[in-house]
Amino acid sequence: MKQYVDKALKLRKWVKVGHHIPGRVRLKYKLGIVAHLASYRSDDIENALASIPAFKNYKLNSATGSIVIEYDAKQIQPSWVDALFSESEQDAENACYAIAERLNSNGDH
Repeated sequence: MKQYVDKALKLRKWVKVGHHIPGRVRLKYKLGIVAHLASYRSDDIENALASIPAFKNYKLNSATGSIVIEYDAKQIQPSWVDALFSESEQDAENACYAIAERLNSNGDH
């Protein structure tokens, strides 16, 4: 689980929350993330997101530099999402582990 948490924590520096309501978050991303994501195959990213039932839908909008993720707020607490993208590294790490543990306990990984 630690390897997934580490990857998520590295990617978080490239995004910030544009808008968040329980079950839906819009993340604004910096252009540098494109170069960082180039090391991943797009199919791998798509498959990873699709394999998590708590993620209901997502939409990438390159024109606005944002991604909207709809998630199951019953499985992933909205406060975890806020903490994941907060300024606090410790809060972000704790939130990432909480999300990973919840998904793992539900068999959603």
